[in-house]
Amino acid sequence: MKVKEIMSKNLIVCSSDINVVNISNIMKKYNIGFIPIEKNKKIIGVVTDRDIVVNMITNKISYKNNIESYVNNKVIKIEEESSISECLNLMKKNKLKRLIVVNGEKIVGVISISDIVNSYDNSYEIIDTIKSIWSIEKNDDTYKTEIDEFYL
Repeated sequence: MKVKEIMSKNLIVCSSDINVVNISNIMKKYNIGFIPIEKNKKIIGVVTDRDIVVNMITNKISYKNNIESYVNNKVIKIEEESSISECLNLMKKNKLKRLIVVNGEKIVGVISISDIVNSYDNSYEIIDTIKSIWSIEKNDDTYKTEIDEFYL
């Protein structure tokens, strides 16, 4: 199976001068968590819903600020003719849930781990990739959570 067979072709791209509120509203409207950001008709990076929460809200960034300063410039692309196995390996290597799909230099879509889960038969490869993406380092915090009988 090829990436082009299951990728999402309706890619929404936003300009680098969009503010945090507007990009959040676009994510909500289209139920997406990933938007490529362009400047001068060139993709300069991506923004995810997690970027907005972790990097902007927790740092009390003004909602009026434009998104350009918070763009993740690490854009990983995959050719549309690549296999799903190649895609999963690239996701695993880079710990990413989504990749931009290209045909040469032209962006033609996006592929997500959800697209693959819903369309690909090799469950071992999918599970291995998901484990790698969401691997959690052992927490050495001494804080312990206890639940008393009231909540049980």
